[in-house]
Amino acid sequence: MTQPGSGDCQPLTQPGSGGARPTLSLVSSASSQTASLFPAFAVGSLAPLMGEDLSFGAVGLGSAVAFFFLLAAATSPHAGTLADRLGPQRSLRTANILCGAALLLVATVARSYWVLLVALAIGAIGLAIAGPGCSTMVAQGVPARRHGAGFGVLAAAAPLSVVLAGLAVPTIGLTLGWRWAFGIAIALPLAGFVLAPAYGTRSGPDVKTAGAARGLSEIDYGPLNLIGLAAGLGSAATTSMAAFFVSAAIDAGLQEGRAGNLLAIASSAPVATRIAAGYLADRFESGHLRIVSLLLGASTAGYVAAATGSTVLVPLGAIFALGVGWGWSGLMLHSVIRAYRDSPGAASGMTFGGLNVGGVVGPFAFGLLVEQVSFAAGFLAMAGCALLAAVAIDVSRRRLIRAGATP
Repeated sequence: MTQPGSGDCQPLTQPGSGGARPTLSLVSSASSQTASLFPAFAVGSLAPLMGEDLSFGAVGLGSAVAFFFLLAAATSPHAGTLADRLGPQRSLRTANILCGAALLLVATVARSYWVLLVALAIGAIGLAIAGPGCSTMVAQGVPARRHGAGFGVLAAAAPLSVVLAGLAVPTIGLTLGWRWAFGIAIALPLAGFVLAPAYGTRSGPDVKTAGAARGLSEIDYGPLNLIGLAAGLGSAATTSMAAFFVSAAIDAGLQEGRAGNLLAIASSAPVATRIAAGYLADRFESGHLRIVSLLLGASTAGYVAAATGSTVLVPLGAIFALGVGWGWSGLMLHSVIRAYRDSPGAASGMTFGGLNVGGVVGPFAFGLLVEQVSFAAGFLAMAGCALLAAVAIDVSRRRLIRAGATP
């Protein structure tokens, strides 16, 4: 991935040799990414149990989650540059320390809503560092011929975190208490901290992008900004579907229990899709962003189906929209790392910033549309977001090709 003498992070041992093994790089990255997202998703799933103790309701929950992702989005570009300078191991360990501290605060000393916000703020900074740090770890620690599968597994950490947060309710929250759920979850950042293999740090400011040596200030951010925009639009659509699916399904006539089970199925679908897409990326040298564009474009059919309000098409549309429309992030990261291969932290930081912004703006806008108009209007708007994201990806792909990259 990097070349000798480029001044970038170099592994203390080559991937696949005795030290920084690809398996450790991948497991530590996936664990760290899952851990970094867990605080927000756990607050969401455990809110019915936490709200009475910490005195917050639906508005407080929405504000807390929005605050978490907004802070992560605001700090992501700077965290990406920091990740390049720290190197992957120190980036992951820093992120896991912050995430572990956030979980520990909620589990032990959070006696008010404001302390919860402080804990989420710490976790948000951890998320901002974890994103580019995990991307850099996979880029440096996993052989280039396996990068597609590696980034697919890393991308699967996001929906996996949702699944774990959901499972925490019946298995821990309702039996031992919600504080125990956060306390036991500290095992995730602990694993990411311990398993992160050792890498060197940057020895100079020069980076390489799209095959041409340039300084960091000379990176062509045009295609990267378009990719970040697409990430935000795509994330807005998928997070809205995940957040409002149960309400939409009940509105369409499904029972609460069945709607919850269907959400679990729909949230599991992207895990398989992301890993499969990454595996296919390893089979082809180029065309990865084209696949991202196709996935985003195809997902519009799922949102349109959900907009019908049918008891059959709403769940089918959700499963398709999430399974296909949430399966692109690993390929997107893989393509960004390939194009900006000597500054993976800074480049992926921009991408994660877009994902985080979309995760805030999308559900907020969707909720307003549902309240003022209807669920159908919200789903059609999200279909438009997915379509615009597909167009933005295709334009960025063409610009990267003209710059000499093979996205």
